[in-house]
Amino acid sequence: MWLSGGGWRNCNKEGVELFLIRHGFALASINYRVSVKAIVPANILDCKAAVRWLRRHAKEYGLDPHRIGVWGSSAGGHLAALLGASNGRKELEGDVAKPVVSCDVQAVCDFCGPSDLTRIARPSIRRKFPLLYEVTAQNLGGPVEKRRDKALLVSPLHYVTSSCPPMLIVHGEEDDVVPVEESIILHEALKRAEADSTLYVLKGEGHGWKPGLTAGRVAAFFKRTLVI
Repeated sequence: MWLSGGGWRNCNKEGVELFLIRHGFALASINYRVSVKAIVPANILDCKAAVRWLRRHAKEYGLDPHRIGVWGSSAGGHLAALLGASNGRKELEGDVAKPVVSCDVQAVCDFCGPSDLTRIARPSIRRKFPLLYEVTAQNLGGPVEKRRDKALLVSPLHYVTSSCPPMLIVHGEEDDVVPVEESIILHEALKRAEADSTLYVLKGEGHGWKPGLTAGRVAAFFKRTLVI
């Protein structure tokens, strides 16, 4: 399931990565409420509702309901990581189709997503990454430093345990929108928890890169984690 980026305030499907279809995967691209319409946790609740929808309709579309992976970039990467890390956490479950249908996912690919939204309130990060602060504040419904409870609620780092699904985390070393440290601290926390995590820091790359640079790694990851 592909989660579009756009600073949580856009959900543009033009950047959907379709190459996984050539590797035998079905691909769903969803919409979620953006921050100009609803603040957190609306977007992650929508993502979880979409997982439930896929699971409920799996037979209709020839899908395996027990093997659902998620992937996104930037804000989409954050939501993908949050989906996986918060498997089973009732505070982010929502009420759609529960408890009959699970919204757990079995694999996560996170491209350059922030993992600890509370850190964005730090003056040094706010100065160096002003756009990240702006879109995060809009997503939280106010200044990050005054919305720490909401920032913590939707921070993937907050939910890391040994039961997290396998994660592939990729980040450009020269990213000037989301600090590369956001991916590093998430990976290190997952490893400390003895969860399955792989991190690639791409030298010389910024906030995005040519798809061919990582397509093979993404396909190999989902084959390893979702294909029996």
